[in-house]
Amino acid sequence: MGLFKRTPEPKGYRPTEAEVEAAAAQLNAGSHHAAYDLTLHSGDRSQETAMRILGASVDDAQ
Repeated sequence: MGLFKRTPEPKGYRPTEAEVEAAAAQLNAGSHHAAYDLTLHSGDRSQETAMRILGASVDDAQ
């Protein structure tokens, strides 16, 4: 038994910046479908993807 437990690599797709920016632009336009689909496709990385999309949508709105 080791001191540290190594966590497995998350399974899922990590979207590119262009995909995140496109989903953020559509979210700012009033449609959540692209963001939802991209987050759903991300698998274990869904929370990270959602935060990236929201961060990009705030940056675009300013």
